[in-house]
Amino acid sequence: MLVASVVTVVAFLAWLTVARLPWFTGVVLVALILVAVASITLAAVQPRAAVEARLLLFLGVAVTLLVAGEMQRRTLADSGDDDRAGRRWPYRITVGFALFVALACIPAAAWDFNDDGFVPSVQEIGPLPGGLAVRSAGGYSECGTGRCGVAYPLVGRPGESADQVARRMWDHLVSNGWPAPDGGRSCRPAGWLLDTRETCVEISTAEDGVRLTLEGGRPYPRFAGASSQPR
Repeated sequence: MLVASVVTVVAFLAWLTVARLPWFTGVVLVALILVAVASITLAAVQPRAAVEARLLLFLGVAVTLLVAGEMQRRTLADSGDDDRAGRRWPYRITVGFALFVALACIPAAAWDFNDDGFVPSVQEIGPLPGGLAVRSAGGYSECGTGRCGVAYPLVGRPGESADQVARRMWDHLVSNGWPAPDGGRSCRPAGWLLDTRETCVEISTAEDGVRLTLEGGRPYPRFAGASSQPR
């Protein structure tokens, strides 16, 4: 919401530098507010659409400035006031800024977002069933090319074996919408439409207990073979 508010205010201030029709300025303000509301609503309705909501905001602002500038130019040109129809430098700067956002910033942001790995929050797995606990104090993380991961010790009830703990944890994850594990790993999309990254859960057992690993970043086949570095 903060980003939407800041971008909307900056865009409106940019418009004020080229505004020549007082009544039309109110229309532009309403249009920018509607764009911001649409972006915030999308993020609220679809939490995984953070990328799409941000890009909707940028694209909506750019289109609003471009359309408003052209409409004002034509209106003033039709009235015979060529000097006020868009020949001044602020108009050109505003149009250039809108085109830069639409044609450069938006594609660059989408690509960069998909290229970065991220450390998933332990909240991704939801509230744990009774008797299971994640020792967050024992977690450690690392990042490789386009992918990051964090591992936590997973403990169960006293006397419960590692296999029983892992099985109960998988039952919990599947019941909360995670795909059935394949080779001890389960992955699901982290984003909505444009964000192609994924969040994965891996549960491994050893003599010293059970380890829960969360990974976030580019889909695994693109990551396979990449070297990782401690974070």
